[in-house]
Amino acid sequence: MVFSPYVAQGERCMVRWRPNIPNIMTLVLCLLFTAGLASPQSPGALGADGKKGTIWYIPHTHWEGAVFKTREEYLEMGLPIILRALNMLKRHPAYKFTLDQAAFIKPFLDRYPEEEATFRKFVAEGRLQLVGGMNIMPDINMPGGESFIRQVMIGKGFFRERLGVEITTGWCLDSFGHHAQMPQILKLAGMNSYWFFRGVANLQVPSEFQWQGIDGTKIAAFWLPYGYAVAYGSPANLPGFDYFFRQVYEGLKPFARGSDIVGLAGADVSEPEEHIPALVEEFNRKSDAPFQIRIGVPSEFETVVAQRGQQRVITGELNPIFQGIYSSRIEVKQWIRSLENLLTVAEKLGSLSNWLGAPFDMASLWRAWEPMTFNQTHDLASGVMVDKVFEDTVRGYEFSKRLGDELVRTSLEKLVSKIDTRGEGIPLVVFNPLGWPRTDAVEVNVGISEPGAIALALTGPEGARVPLQLTGAEQYADGGLRRVKVTFVARDVPAFGYSVYRVLSRSLASNEKLEGRTGGESVATRMGDSVAQRDTGFIENEFYRATFNLWTGEMTSLYDKSDNWESLSGPANVVAREHDGGDFWELYGNLHGGRNIAMTKQHLPPRAGQASFSSEQVGGSGRTRQGLVFSAYSVSHPFGSGQFSTVVRLYQGIRRVEVRTQILNNEKFVRYRVLFPTAVRDGKGTHEIPFGAIERPLGVEFPAQNWIDYGDGSKGVALLNRGLPGNNVGDNTLMLSLMRSARIQAYAYHGGYESGVSSDSGLEVGKQFTFHYALVPHSGDWREAGTARAGHEFNHPLIATTAGPHAGPLPRHWGLFEVSNANVLATVLRPANDGSTVVRLYESAGKAAPGVRVKFRVKVISAEESNLLEDAGRKLSVSSDTLQFDLGAYEIKTFKLRLQPLQ
Repeated sequence: MVFSPYVAQGERCMVRWRPNIPNIMTLVLCLLFTAGLASPQSPGALGADGKKGTIWYIPHTHWEGAVFKTREEYLEMGLPIILRALNMLKRHPAYKFTLDQAAFIKPFLDRYPEEEATFRKFVAEGRLQLVGGMNIMPDINMPGGESFIRQVMIGKGFFRERLGVEITTGWCLDSFGHHAQMPQILKLAGMNSYWFFRGVANLQVPSEFQWQGIDGTKIAAFWLPYGYAVAYGSPANLPGFDYFFRQVYEGLKPFARGSDIVGLAGADVSEPEEHIPALVEEFNRKSDAPFQIRIGVPSEFETVVAQRGQQRVITGELNPIFQGIYSSRIEVKQWIRSLENLLTVAEKLGSLSNWLGAPFDMASLWRAWEPMTFNQTHDLASGVMVDKVFEDTVRGYEFSKRLGDELVRTSLEKLVSKIDTRGEGIPLVVFNPLGWPRTDAVEVNVGISEPGAIALALTGPEGARVPLQLTGAEQYADGGLRRVKVTFVARDVPAFGYSVYRVLSRSLASNEKLEGRTGGESVATRMGDSVAQRDTGFIENEFYRATFNLWTGEMTSLYDKSDNWESLSGPANVVAREHDGGDFWELYGNLHGGRNIAMTKQHLPPRAGQASFSSEQVGGSGRTRQGLVFSAYSVSHPFGSGQFSTVVRLYQGIRRVEVRTQILNNEKFVRYRVLFPTAVRDGKGTHEIPFGAIERPLGVEFPAQNWIDYGDGSKGVALLNRGLPGNNVGDNTLMLSLMRSARIQAYAYHGGYESGVSSDSGLEVGKQFTFHYALVPHSGDWREAGTARAGHEFNHPLIATTAGPHAGPLPRHWGLFEVSNANVLATVLRPANDGSTVVRLYESAGKAAPGVRVKFRVKVISAEESNLLEDAGRKLSVSSDTLQFDLGAYEIKTFKLRLQPLQ
């Protein structure tokens, strides 16, 4: 989306780029003369191996997907580019071209069917290479790992089925950073290489290296030091052309480890260059040509590099880049996380539906995933789009949600219909969408028609009484309950399974002790602490005691009763509002589009005078409530010209302090961060990334998945989030970025960006946002505390639905399987296109897990190991419906199973 200005030897030279030859020429000269790397008189074109060099000119175009224009508008711009590329391929036998993104190529083939034969011909000849293998070019860090896998399934699936092509070149040229599980994910998706522009640690990194992920997997990496348009925009005359490419070669040579150097030639929605074939041929005929120019495709250069032998190994991640994107248009990030959870739950229920003999609607599932994956385009997921594109993006999310909700509803109904729900009262089926047994909170609406029912009771699967709490009630004229919201804690709900509870209604004549009674909640509220009587109050469960300033909302203490330590060192759950004059991309500043080196600037907690704090204003609504199921604290008060509200809950039996905070923003160019000063000293910050975790530098904001943990090995505090990727820990304080008010401010008019197009809705003025996060103080390190599980549980609430009483073949308490190792997480259960069932697991703690056993509660007919595309793999033996296998540290494994249908 942004074109690279050149950066060399610590000096910067930026030209606001428009796709024309003079500006490209200016950029190259600016690079080389300010860096002192070359002059017109210094041919110096021998490679690092002492041989005469070759510069591989790789023509391509970077189709944007959507950012400054809508998807359809960019197709109108982009599809003629493919026509022109085909035209040049026909006229120039030595010309080649590279294309990526199924969402770009599929519309071309659909709208120009007469060109498909020609397209196929050039692909078969190797002159038109298809790369990427994804639906679009996604953001790598903020969406979950399963979203990336669906990208590949959609993309590679299309290229296989429509064109018979296997994509093996990974291509995320413009993505804003890359996490450290990508080498393994790419290899499991059938990729042999990965081309990218942003995120290396420094300018000493070679342009070709082996990238090693946290599990040890390596993949051939091709870093583009000066961007994906370094060879684009050359003059259309031989003297200027000669001069241009000498400078490009000399500029790239310090990064190469051989005499062959690669220069990509394509910018944002750029046309193929008509003058290239003839001038390349003319240049190569020159007797004084210091190197050769060869028009090629990525796979050809990959082959050359592979012949060099051993390459330098770079380990870890390639982050962070453009930290403002983690909280710009925060609703986009919240949509992504919500829909990931919804659609993967639909898959899990769909697998059970298939097993029950009720075929799942796979076509609707993929219809829901397509706009979801498209809207993870690196620019859209980053929230840097103009207003009309943002509105179009939200419509896509809403479409996916409607389909996902319907798939979940219908599949859940099919499951419930097979459960024996006979007995007294109203059956409640509680479904666990995760792959391990868990205890967690449930909220469900229940309708009551029985006259005179003034109270409720709840029983569990074995008939024992279960505490409940009413958090909302409608009543008939006689005071009886009509509709209620029931809250309770469901214990030990099996993996990918369910438990049946029963709601019993009782009248005044009942002699039972009933917890859920009309008016009970208002009594509890009146009996709790409030500012009418106190300035401080507390809530507690068996694990924690949290104390609050009732007026301001700040948490003044969080005592871990299990391990007898105070986890806070100062007021927490305090929101800081800071002035932030940055644009969508950058915190506190405007975009430098050529930034491709990982950012190291620290963003520490703001001090007094640097920000306004939610604790500086008060409200008279602060109060605590004690209940049988949960205790809560709530307050609401002004915050500048807006409003701050927070609700903190502690559930009995759950080791988690849940927070729901609402912010009404009425100010421009601000950012909001919530702060948790911890009592941990000299700790380490660990962040979750897709399918793993990584220790990161303190004080620097990074994109995390579901959690960040700060601990010293003996104790720590985890901060969980739902769709809030901007995480940081500095000065022993956990920080979570909630949102930013920003817009596009200084972007050049290119790549579809035009004068007069607004991005002001990104200022978020007049909007109210709700943020969900949670604290988990613990003993030991994050592994011992089960933080990876806690993050998944916070993001995947138990699902409850009422049911009618009926017979069924399934018992009242059932789960699909049990996994032997707590550090092995089964996170995916999905129906494959061939009717089998896919299960994916990964090792979550960075510790090898030999002899993992997965015991199924259904008959397993056959099993095989698979890749991420769900291709058939090595056959596995199954004994007593149990799979046994080894997992390395952070290793991902996928299995395809044939389950015997329920009889």
